[in-house]
Amino acid sequence: MKCTINKWSVYALGDHAIVFALAPSVDTTTVNAISQLNQFIKSKNIVGIVDTIPSYHTLTLIYDPNKFLFPISNFSTQLISFCTNVISAFDEQPTQLLQNETNIINVPVCYDSAFALDIEKISEQKNISVQEIINIHTADIYEVYSIGFLPGFTYMGIVHESIQIPRHEKPRMHVTAGSVGIAGLQTGIYPTNSPGGWQIIGRTPWKVFDPNPNKLAKFKVGDRIQFYPISKIDFDKMNENN
Repeated sequence: MKCTINKWSVYALGDHAIVFALAPSVDTTTVNAISQLNQFIKSKNIVGIVDTIPSYHTLTLIYDPNKFLFPISNFSTQLISFCTNVISAFDEQPTQLLQNETNIINVPVCYDSAFALDIEKISEQKNISVQEIINIHTADIYEVYSIGFLPGFTYMGIVHESIQIPRHEKPRMHVTAGSVGIAGLQTGIYPTNSPGGWQIIGRTPWKVFDPNPNKLAKFKVGDRIQFYPISKIDFDKMNENN
């Protein structure tokens, strides 16, 4: 089952999920629309919807087939009707959405050479100073486009073109939790120790993912992030990853 409702493509994903999709894009307008629809659907407390997964240009609804059940003989028609009603209701009241999405989250980052494994190389390749890289990276406000690859890993953009750089051809076997990296037009924070191929320019002392069910990921899709520089001394004082 796949259909188009206004600007949205809608289709079933297996037997317990529905996807609402916009045209593929990496931009603020698209991620804001996804965040708005996500917030709208969650506010309705629809019986049978057990989870929502927002990403760059899609929102996936996970439902319990035992509670969110359409007759097999009329499944596609019922599902299209449900999705049409959702989009129609959403389009009628966009001004009520995103009331809590406008605050900027200020994230501390230490760009000391002990943490910024690739910043000197970027400086050489881009022919700009390390301090310029720091200034540029901390000047912009980044949208969280997606959470993935690792629990709590943030894909954020858009990085200024002057410091955009491809990921490593061969990933490192170990990247420390809290490391802040750049890959193309995106920047992100490694939530746990893991392999990784992003160009590392610093580290935050914040714990951005906690497996405790009451905490989990610190950021969500649609959040707006701005980094600010801190010293190594301040990093050690603020470190939550120990």
